[in-house]
Amino acid sequence: MYISPIERMKKIHIWIGSYFDGIEKYEEYFKQDNSPSQFCKDIGIEEYDDDFIGIIPLFYNEVNILTLLLKVPVEESEKSKILKRCNNLGLEKGNAIFYLTDSSICIKDTENDYNGLLYIGIYNSSL
Repeated sequence: MYISPIERMKKIHIWIGSYFDGIEKYEEYFKQDNSPSQFCKDIGIEEYDDDFIGIIPLFYNEVNILTLLLKVPVEESEKSKILKRCNNLGLEKGNAIFYLTDSSICIKDTENDYNGLLYIGIYNSSL
């Protein structure tokens, strides 16, 4: 079933955590040169559209979750839900966050470790 790009971008999947193995290794996780990328394998898809993913540069040090969320196009009203989910996961700080704005994708393994980051959930996007 076709879902328009605008409809797909109304929802945003978010991953947060800490990653200290270097930027090159972090970015390798997403590279689609050797399709599918490890990220695609982990979420069970063949490829992702580069226009729908936000791979935010790593922060040098861990910062609080709200600081990470400043880099993500999520509705302001969703931030309290995200903070609650992070709290339930024991996640208070991190240096890495990435997102996928694609409502057509269903993340089945919500407990998996995605390159050291945790899947936080799907929320309303501010796009």
